[in-house]
Amino acid sequence: MKYTVKEITLIAIVAALTVVIGYVFYFVGSFFPVPGHKFVIFAPFLGFMVFIPVRKVGKMGVMTAASTVFAVLMAPVTIFMAMAIFLTGVSAELTAWILVRNYHKLWKMIVSVAFYPTYAVLWTFFVAYYFTGNALYRLTGGWVFLVVLCLLIYGLGALGAYLANKVIYKRLEDVNDSNAT
Repeated sequence: MKYTVKEITLIAIVAALTVVIGYVFYFVGSFFPVPGHKFVIFAPFLGFMVFIPVRKVGKMGVMTAASTVFAVLMAPVTIFMAMAIFLTGVSAELTAWILVRNYHKLWKMIVSVAFYPTYAVLWTFFVAYYFTGNALYRLTGGWVFLVVLCLLIYGLGALGAYLANKVIYKRLEDVNDSNAT
């Protein structure tokens, strides 16, 4: 997928802001001792941040591109985190491509972006448990816990995307309307 310089810049800025602002969410989430609860905190934030380039660029591949930049920025912290972030973007994009095929409608963008935080929790559990051996990330609740957690995170990710549309793009439209008059 080819991107313009403006689109690449937007993707890079959103990825950098996700790292910086995400640190605050990570800190708040660290007060929850049970794995998975951090993603309840992160889900609306990730949905919000990922929606921005998806809506602005409107091309398939944006989540993967943003996730790649995000992974590169996080690689110095740990390569395992970078791996989980990259796999999250690829998985979310692949699922979006299979289910909605494009980002030409707002509902398709919101549905697609909500997969990002959902895959984030799945890939984090997988990478943390199988690659690092971190037993803290073992899914103690089994499949029922996993399904409920993923459904909750998907809903919160969709909420974050919806709020990004209302907060960011609604204000931009209002500013453009006032400048036109």
